[in-house]
Amino acid sequence: MGLRDEIHAEIAEAFNEDLADAVHTFTCERVSKTNWDPKTETHVEIKKNYSGRGVLFGSYSQYEIQTLGVLATDKKATVLQNEVTMAPKIDDEWITALGSFRIIHIQQDPAATIWKCQLRKI
Repeated sequence: MGLRDEIHAEIAEAFNEDLADAVHTFTCERVSKTNWDPKTETHVEIKKNYSGRGVLFGSYSQYEIQTLGVLATDKKATVLQNEVTMAPKIDDEWITALGSFRIIHIQQDPAATIWKCQLRKI
């Protein structure tokens, strides 16, 4: 078992046990627009779905809100990469138990085991 696999296993164990109350599931329908026809001003929509779970709805610090332009209502999500069926992208809309959110920013940890997502209520 490699280091990344060990990290995934440890975080998954924490999600199942210690953090179980904070872990939420989400689903996403990503809509991509392709084949733009300027003559008819139409396009083809391609819908892809993915889902996962993670520690959602964390808060940002006062420093982040005041200096980095994060809204006080934005939420922080930490998701385990091997539990998300497709890589999240900016502007994806997540449907959760607490409503719908749009991804504003995504950051991956150096070990490529988790994504930290900035979510904004829509």
